[in-house]
Amino acid sequence: MTNSGPREKRISSRETFALLGRSLQFVWPYRRQIAVKLGLTLLGLSVVLFLPWPIKILIDHVVEGLPVGSSPTPYPPYVAWFVDLLHGLTPFEIVWAVVGVCVVGIVLIGGFGGGVARDNASGGLAEGLDTATQSENQANESGSRVGGLLGLYEFRYQLRITHRINHALRTLLFGRVMSWPMVRFADASVGDAVYRTMYDTPAISRVCYDILVLPVANLFVIATVIWTTAHSFSAVPSVVVVACLAAPMVLISTLLMTGMTRRRALASREAGAVTTATVEEGVANAVAVQGLGAGQRQRDDFAGDSETSFKRFRAYMVMYLLLLTVQATVGAGLIFYVFFDICAAVVEGRMSAGDFSVVYAYFVQLVTNVSGLGAMWFNLQNNVSGMRRVFEIADSTVDADRFGDRAVERSVETLRVEHATFRYPDGTDALRVVDLEGRVGEVVALVGATGAGKSTLAYLVAGFVQPTEGAVLYDGVDIRGLRADAVRAQVAFVFQEPFVFDDTAAANIRMGNPTASDAQVSAAARTAGALDFIEALPDGFQTRLGRAGARLSVGQKQRLAIARGLVSPAPILVLDEPTAALDPETENALVEALKAERSRRLLIVIAHRLSTIRTADRICFLDEGRIVETGSHDELMAKPDSAYRRFVDLQVGAVVA
Repeated sequence: MTNSGPREKRISSRETFALLGRSLQFVWPYRRQIAVKLGLTLLGLSVVLFLPWPIKILIDHVVEGLPVGSSPTPYPPYVAWFVDLLHGLTPFEIVWAVVGVCVVGIVLIGGFGGGVARDNASGGLAEGLDTATQSENQANESGSRVGGLLGLYEFRYQLRITHRINHALRTLLFGRVMSWPMVRFADASVGDAVYRTMYDTPAISRVCYDILVLPVANLFVIATVIWTTAHSFSAVPSVVVVACLAAPMVLISTLLMTGMTRRRALASREAGAVTTATVEEGVANAVAVQGLGAGQRQRDDFAGDSETSFKRFRAYMVMYLLLLTVQATVGAGLIFYVFFDICAAVVEGRMSAGDFSVVYAYFVQLVTNVSGLGAMWFNLQNNVSGMRRVFEIADSTVDADRFGDRAVERSVETLRVEHATFRYPDGTDALRVVDLEGRVGEVVALVGATGAGKSTLAYLVAGFVQPTEGAVLYDGVDIRGLRADAVRAQVAFVFQEPFVFDDTAAANIRMGNPTASDAQVSAAARTAGALDFIEALPDGFQTRLGRAGARLSVGQKQRLAIARGLVSPAPILVLDEPTAALDPETENALVEALKAERSRRLLIVIAHRLSTIRTADRICFLDEGRIVETGSHDELMAKPDSAYRRFVDLQVGAVVA
């Protein structure tokens, strides 16, 4: 199957802020932990901002020999307390005092310069140049701008927060997908749902930290640098002016690229989802692909989708490289502008030689943090695109939205479908004014040609779809007023295509009743004709069956699925072509077993085989979405012009032929 490429979509600035607001609402329960993370970050940055001053002290008061307190520029208050402690000390003692402060700094943050510009965002995990692996690493988002003991603790603390947030969001999204209405799975791409759950959800990490931690930390540094520059270096006005202009100049240049960045980020994610869908579809249908010799075509489809995915990611990366170029140009230009003024001030005695090191270190901090603010808004465009795709799933309709809130006090005894019509979105009627009734203790067979509406009617009974007109009643209560889980508890559905999980045989059967005992599991397997082949497996009921039950034949899968339905305590059991993949001997045994099941259930059987149909208490023959005849096998066969009789004659003729 060839997947169409992603269409370019736009996210307006208004929608961007709305998505950011929803993301913050989701992480609000973790606000205390995030506040601790912010506190640790500010503590580390405070140490970083303090450490350039001991270097100035060494240069001015030890190397240059200036008396303590005679610097041409005043110390800021957060440093003055330390300078006051140095009054009366010899140069040698000042060195030891500075060394002691630096040792404490090294233990806390790993030394000056170790974390000035570093933000080990993904813990150093390897990643590729594509959205998928980079997004996956965001699920392990953690880092610190400093090293040492403080950086290590901050890193580990943030990692725990990130895992909790991502686990909660992934679980929410997976739960929504698993609760989708049955009909949606016919149209939805499984690969796209996987991509959104695994690779779009980690965007919450960057949204969380980029809004709640990063701007506060960067603004703290920027404000400290600007205030300190105005307080201590006012003798060189250009230094103060440049410090004040750096932030707006970088931010304005970044804002000019946000719209295009959002579009390219969204296109990259959608292209990645298309590629994932191609992989999922190809692997799921590998047998058919090989059987038809279509392997080369499938590889070509994947190659095209994969190339598009990388191409769209490269388009996003072009914007990122452009951002870095703009930031580097602005930062380098500002530093170059003030460099000569600072040198002149040192020569003229308006600043000391030690001031040069402080101003240089602070301007590096300023440019780094201003660039970080610009990059933050840039990166948010990519992560907002991911959160939009996440919230599309979170807002999707699930089964619970189609039902009410009423519980079921006891097991259902009667089922009635009243004047039910089901119409597809394109206006085509699948069922038209259908009436059906059944009660526990009966077997009702739905019979008709392919496309007559049998499966749709069974889906109505199970609540997988709801009638466009009319109603489905359990014990006289419209199921639309019941809770979704209450409806699901009343019906066990065995589909025509058996679904087998990569788990043990016992676990597969217990999917119908997690609390079933070993005896109940064994009895259900025996009734379904599955006991012999299960016991013949290497580890019996504890044998893993492989992906999609690869160790079993089609008939064995069908019997396992029937056992799953039989072990369920649901009072209504729907079997869609239960004997289609069974040999005649196994079919006869199953039909006899189902006669015993009717004592505690209402059995609704969709079947074409006469041996399965004729034992039913009531046969409903459907044609073009209507029930045209109802009665027992003998009653319907007694009518010369019966549609059911013509159907049976065709079946018998086909068998004879």
